[in-house]
Order: sequence, then C-alpha cells, then structure tokens
Amino acid sequence: MAYDGIMLSRVVEQLQNQLTRGKINKIYQISQYELLFHIRSQRENFKLLISIHPVYARIQLTQLSYPTPASPNALTMLLRKHLEGAYIEKISQIQLDRIVDIELIGVNELKDTVKYHLYLEIMGKHSNAILTYDNNKIIDCLKRVSPAMSARILQPGATYNQPPLIEKKNPFTSEWMETDNLTKTYQGFSPELSKEVLYRIHHGETFQDIIQLLQHSQNIYIHKYQDKEYFHIIPLTHLQCNGEIYPLFDGLDKHYDLIDEKDRIKQQTSDLAKFIQNEYQRNINKLNKLKQTLFESQNSDDLRIKGDLLFANLHLISKGQKEVTVENYYDGSMMTIALDERYDGKTNANKYYAKYQKAKKALTHLQEQINIVENEILYFDSLITLMENASYYDALEMKEELENLGYLKKKKTKQVHRPKKLHIEQYLTKDNIQIYVGKNNLQNDYLTFKMASKNDMWFHVKDMPGSHVIVHSQNLDEYTIRLASQIAAYFSKGKHSSSVPVNYTLVKTLKKPQGAKPGQVILSHYSTIYIDPDETIFNDMRKVNS
Repeated sequence: MAYDGIMLSRVVEQLQNQLTRGKINKIYQISQYELLFHIRSQRENFKLLISIHPVYARIQLTQLSYPTPASPNALTMLLRKHLEGAYIEKISQIQLDRIVDIELIGVNELKDTVKYHLYLEIMGKHSNAILTYDNNKIIDCLKRVSPAMSARILQPGATYNQPPLIEKKNPFTSEWMETDNLTKTYQGFSPELSKEVLYRIHHGETFQDIIQLLQHSQNIYIHKYQDKEYFHIIPLTHLQCNGEIYPLFDGLDKHYDLIDEKDRIKQQTSDLAKFIQNEYQRNINKLNKLKQTLFESQNSDDLRIKGDLLFANLHLISKGQKEVTVENYYDGSMMTIALDERYDGKTNANKYYAKYQKAKKALTHLQEQINIVENEILYFDSLITLMENASYYDALEMKEELENLGYLKKKKTKQVHRPKKLHIEQYLTKDNIQIYVGKNNLQNDYLTFKMASKNDMWFHVKDMPGSHVIVHSQNLDEYTIRLASQIAAYFSKGKHSSSVPVNYTLVKTLKKPQGAKPGQVILSHYSTIYIDPDETIFNDMRKVNS
C-alpha cells in the first residue's frame, strides 16, 4: 500500500476540480475513524470520505454505500452545526506532505459569514481531522490530544499549528539527485514508490519522465503480489507482476472496501460481539459446574449404603454421637459414618436415605440442564462464527434474533434504516447458476425453509457452525458441487482449516426440529465432500448483491 504524498497530490487535484463551490448537505460519523460528507457540486451528488484510521487513513470520493448511525453523536452534531450548508472554497495540500486543508465558507446563527478550515493529517496512528476557525482556533477534532498525551495539543479552544515538516526537495520542481533512498530526499515519496522509481531509472527511464507520469496520472494501478495488494498512480513494475488499472477513486474503493468494512463492522457491532462471547463463556463455566455436580451426584450410592449400615447397627448408635464405625458388609471393610448428634440411629439412617433419593432425582435434572447448556454453547458458538463474516446489516438481524429469543431486551429507539426483507447474499457462477448464502441464523432459516425450492441443493459444513448455502439448480456437476462446498467451508468455523467436511443434500430431505432455534436442521440422506477453503473461488463468480 502507498497512499503517500505523491498520490495525495493527485487526489487533492481531482477533489479541487470536482468539489470546489460544492455545498455540504449532510455529515455522518460512520465509525470511530471515519467521516462521510454528502456534497452537491456541479449539479452532481458526491460522497467524500475522510478516514483517520491508523493504517488506512485517507481522503477520497467514494461510490460505496455505508450504514449510518440511527442518531448522531455529539461530534456529528457539532460538525453539522458549523458545516452543513457550508460551501467548499478550496482544497489544498501542504507542500507534498500528507496534510490536506479544506477551506469552507459557512453562516452562523447570526447570519454572519464564517470561514472554516478542516485539516486532515495522514500520519499513521497520529492521523487526525481538525476543524478550526480561520484564525486557527480549534473547534473540535475527530481525535482529541491533551497536554498529557503530547506537546502538540489538539482539542477545542487550542490553537492549531501544523506538524513540523522535514526539509526535503519537491520532486516536481527539483532535478534528479543520485540517491538510494528517495523517501529521505524528496517530498511525498513512500518506500514503495522509491523502489519503483529507482527500479525504472536502473532500467533506462529518466527521473524527469517518471515525475511527468506521476504528475499527470489520473488512474490507480493495483497489483497482487505474494498475497498482498500494492497500489500507486503508476504501474509498480518492480513487483514484476500484472496489475489492474482503475480510475483513481474507483481503485481506492476497490482496494479499501473489504478492509475497511471489516474494521467498521467490528467497531459498530462490538457490543453485540462482546455479548455473544460473554454468553458463550458464561455457558462454558456453567457446564463445568454442572458436570462437577453431576460427578458428585453419581456417587449417591454411598449415601444409600450408609443408610443400610446404620439400620443394621442401630444398637451401636445413640443420641449425642458424632460418628460410628461399623463393618461394611458390602465389601468387608470398616466404615466410619458421620452422625447428627441431635438424632438417634434410625433418624440418621433416614436422613441418609433422603439425601440418596434427592441425589437420584438430581441426576435426571442435572442431565437435562447439561443438555440445555450444551445446546446454548453450540448456539452461541455458531453466532461467534457468523459474526466473523457478518456485514453491518447481517449483525443487525442477529441482534433482532437475540431480541426475539429473549436474550436481549428490545429498545424503543428509532430503527436504523435497512432493507425490510432479509438480505440474502447471491452469486452467479460462470455457468449462470445461482448460489445463495445465509449470513446469520434468520437468513439461514428463511433461505432453507422458505426461499429455496425443494429440488435445490443444500450445503453446510459437517458438525460445526456455518452458513447455509443453496444452489438453485438440479443435477449438479462436480465443478459446481466443489464450488458450493468451498463457499460453505469458507463461511464456517473451518474457514482456516484444511480438508473440511461439507454435507450436501436436496432441500426436500431437510426437516426443522420442533421448537428449535433459527437455522437448525435435521439431515436424513446426504453426501459428504472434503474441501480446502480457498477465497480465490470468489474470482470465478459474480456477486449479484451486496
């Protein structure tokens, strides 16, 4: 990855061309690190994403859809107060560093014109977005920095000062200087770009020609090399592998989409994930205690034997005794039996019999409780697995499921807008065969027992949590069977394992257990295939919806 100062210069130029005089209509904080601005400019609608993620910080236009919070937080309300309705006057980059200054003109409550600056600093874990007045007085920051945290204070009321810049040459205006590390010599060069430029110079290109390519590029080139993705605004020929070319912002969307989504979902659903994990662990602990109690109860015959021996030796017992030692005629040994000194031998014997009967009844009850808790463990284990592959809306449906089952209390709050129907993920194979994937238990249940046809083929990993996969076709060939099995294995607890068993059968052979939780099925006739999960299978399919 290389979202460096050189790339940012191309981003800023395109933003300046498309957003100048654009009006900010809506502002959302879509995650801990991200702001999303809806902007109307040049008779078009744009979405501007600003991220201060410690690894993926950037600014870009995006065409992706992002779930927005049901209600705005305090920072969002403040940004809306100052910037909604404001116009973008200018977008500029500080030298070739990764600092962007967005100048805006707005109107305050008194109808006075106010000038603002929204600074984006892309500085790894120190990345930040800071809103200031024109006199550089800070209104607020996406990430506040107190005096106790740093000598450079970034919080409301403080004066904004740009971070100190290291003295380097501007590659767009400077001549080539022999060096083996362009990052230390020139502004805006990431290590990856430095390698590329030096590689090209070594193979006969001139520094000036390469700079011309960088200065006028409108595209992004994405390369996959050794399971990692690299990109820049010129082809990275030093990687010696083919790359794909995209318009600048389309390429950034493609690269960051899944990376950001996973991180965003983790933030937005952290409370739900924590609840599920806690319930899983609570039931694990409960099971251990129940099994210990069961073990102790299974030794209840000892209580009956003591009762028998006390009745056989009543003549040796009187009130006031704390114990008696008698011969155990079951095995010929001597046994010392504890007594309640308040009672005679007969009463003590009956008390042992009463404990024995209670222990016997407890065995049945304990086994029932153990079965219930084991099912709870399986259920929450399945939710943990499903959460790993869940989208934001998948997670919302999982929350709804837990509310319907009484695990969570329903809150009377404004609902987050989402599709009314369950969102079932759909793919088309190269043979135009439809494959559907359930991403939570509600989807699994609906997909298998309501949406699927009786002659569709159903796939699911054997004896572990995972998604229901439905193939809408009959008489499947080996390729499609293996493809569907790969999907089932990928969206399961066996995702990172090898030789994962996957069961498959016709939908009409499946039954839903009476009173079972969503997503549970009973299989009768089925086949099993062993498969190695591989995410490259998705390259052979087209995703119909998202």
